[in-house]
Amino acid sequence: MLTERITVLLLVALISTLPNVTFCASPEGSETEKQEYRQERERIKAMERSFMPGPTNDLEKYEKYADELQKKWKEKNKELYARLMLEVCGPISSGRFNGEHRQHELARKYALSVLAEPNAIPLETELELTGFVMTSMIGPNAPQGQKWQQIRAKDVEIRLHAWRRLADAIDPNWDPNDLPQINIAPPGGTIYSSGVAPEAIKDPILRAQYESALEANRKKIERYSEQNSLNKWLKRFPKKAEEYIVGAYSVTPYNLEELQKYLDRYIADSETRKRIVDSVVQNIVAKRMKELEETKPK
Repeated sequence: MLTERITVLLLVALISTLPNVTFCASPEGSETEKQEYRQERERIKAMERSFMPGPTNDLEKYEKYADELQKKWKEKNKELYARLMLEVCGPISSGRFNGEHRQHELARKYALSVLAEPNAIPLETELELTGFVMTSMIGPNAPQGQKWQQIRAKDVEIRLHAWRRLADAIDPNWDPNDLPQINIAPPGGTIYSSGVAPEAIKDPILRAQYESALEANRKKIERYSEQNSLNKWLKRFPKKAEEYIVGAYSVTPYNLEELQKYLDRYIADSETRKRIVDSVVQNIVAKRMKELEETKPK
């Protein structure tokens, strides 16, 4: 068990040092775009580091910067734009600005600006941005009536789209115990040590075999890293999405028909669809029973 644990840790370390092997790999784009992206990202982080503890910072100033960034990048590289908006949303939701309600609205706005085209961005970025698409369902600032219906529909569909995309990306045959190799032994017996550079192998046939084995293992590392990350998301995202969806449709105005339409469109599993609808119905019935009790003559 200890040897296996050490092997896994070494593999994780190896994966982290290789390019383009993580679930959210290095972004595509021109070198100019990447350089601009890195500069803006550092600027956001520098602004965040400058914030004072507590809700004492200038949200309007930060919003102005974020709006300019949004305008500049919206029609450029979609993936880099998504990552920048994700960076922008972080400080907004950190609790370091006055006006919690405004903070949620702003973070939601920037996240939705990207999620209008979710299939154009990496799945992990979509999943992360979905966490900023939240609306207060209770309290004095909670939207009511038709406004809430419109917001609810968007919030729920955003979650269901990410949920379906996640489910589609999961490989049911992936085996977490089928680990890639840390080092590939080159052909030719003990002439060469494991992990040797292909250029060191003089025989062109053996070198080609070795390069092929290295490439196969590199792809296996990519696949392992991707599926490992996906399965981690699968353990937490659907549960949180379901809680939000049930809560959203348990608030007036009720609309079970709309909920069923979205579930039929995005959720393949009939038991999951039924569980969500049943939970909403139970909540509605409980609320109406409570209302009846409160209106009874004392």
